[in-house]
Amino acid sequence: MKNLSIILFVLRLAACHSGKEEKLKPTVEGRAEKKVEPKKAAGRQTGNRTIAEFLAYNDDGDYPLLSARRKNELVSFINDSSDERRLLRGDLIEVVWKTDTIYIAGDSERAEQAQKIVSVKKIADGKVSRFRKTYRKPLKYHWGKQENYAKSFLDKLYLVVEYYVAGSANQLLQSMIKNGKEINYSIENQTREAKEYVLIGISGISEHHINTIQWLYYDTDTDKLYEYDLPKDSLIEFNR
Repeated sequence: MKNLSIILFVLRLAACHSGKEEKLKPTVEGRAEKKVEPKKAAGRQTGNRTIAEFLAYNDDGDYPLLSARRKNELVSFINDSSDERRLLRGDLIEVVWKTDTIYIAGDSERAEQAQKIVSVKKIADGKVSRFRKTYRKPLKYHWGKQENYAKSFLDKLYLVVEYYVAGSANQLLQSMIKNGKEINYSIENQTREAKEYVLIGISGISEHHINTIQWLYYDTDTDKLYEYDLPKDSLIEFNR
């Protein structure tokens, strides 16, 4: 019994000593424990890359667009990363792009996913670029006084005609290019089979006379260009 009393006394003494040590520990009230997270290495965001054939710029909508042909697929990219407009139709380009959210204007802005350009560069000249390097004269054009074309439309149509001239297999036209002859075209509105077109007459000057080499029909709704086949009285889509 005496030994048991001694053991109980020692245990009580140890418990009291432990309680005093707990009270001596400093405490900080109201301060949240700060977690230190390891820094993440900054990675380079390269985005998605694709090779495509440049078609056109379109700056008329809510978002500026760059359209291109990737294999047999037509693609459009949001093109607000740069104000440069140096590419010509047919140029081979490398596009770095990322998926981003855009908002369609209207009664209620609708969010949509779109391909947005990070960077774009030309990696090879197309037919129009090569044409400008060999044929250094501007194409000349005229239209009837009854027509009222906006300058922006005439500028766009110039690129359409230039694209045709650069890629046409018409031998007379290619001979004019090779010999540096002046190339002209006329512009007028034309209705064919209840469909409105812009009729373009490409011509050259021989002995002070204008000789029409090729008639073209341009569909402004679809942005498609057609060669007129006179013997068959038919339209053949031009896509070279």
